[in-house]
Amino acid sequence: MNKNKKGFTLIIITLIVLFLIGIVIMICYKLMTEPQKIETNNFDHKNCSYVIEGKNITLKNGYSEELIPNSNSKTITQYFGNEKMTDLNNDGLNDVVFILTQTMGGSGTFYYLAVALRNDECKGTNAILLGDRIAPQGVEIRDNNIFVNYADRKAEEAMTSSPSIGITKEFVLNGNTLKDITTEEAKKEQSCLMSGGTIESSICCTSTSDFPNLCLVGACGCSPTNSHQVKTCICGEDKCFNGDECAPLMR
Repeated sequence: MNKNKKGFTLIIITLIVLFLIGIVIMICYKLMTEPQKIETNNFDHKNCSYVIEGKNITLKNGYSEELIPNSNSKTITQYFGNEKMTDLNNDGLNDVVFILTQTMGGSGTFYYLAVALRNDECKGTNAILLGDRIAPQGVEIRDNNIFVNYADRKAEEAMTSSPSIGITKEFVLNGNTLKDITTEEAKKEQSCLMSGGTIESSICCTSTSDFPNLCLVGACGCSPTNSHQVKTCICGEDKCFNGDECAPLMR
């Protein structure tokens, strides 16, 4: 009886070992036969072409310059930084998100967000304008969405003033195209602050959403039972928020 038990146990152990060996062989075979994604040395986001304001710009060592027609000035485009590496198009290869700048002979320095897609070589996307003489704070990647944080200045402030208004914009890669998907609420909130307003909570009509047009009468004039709390932009004396920015109050 004991001999039979020992023999049965030995058979079970042998089968388990053979099963495990089979799994190892299958994994090795799969690794050897499946094509592997390899990040090639041909990729360099500082030596790549991007589309800026509809024009193809090729960086060489992170720099490009072109003469402006009928002028002695140059358009200078260069790598700025704040880069993040992540696989944005789910092909198993890390792409690069970063900020570049462009000047055109004047005092302006325009900041753009761009993406370099990794393939056999670099493929640059369109670049999206963030602003003029802003102060970039950082780039974050969450669920393959790109969030850019920077500081800007109020509309009435001189460009020599230090940027003090915090801005966050959200972007996504759609195919090979970079798109701004910042929500309307976020855009209105940022526009309120940049045009000199402050954000407060107010009791407005139930049909009213955040940041209503306060230049019109009625948005916040309902009875308490027909009202709810929303975000509003308060622009101060002789101004009102028109749904887009603080504007002079028309009397």
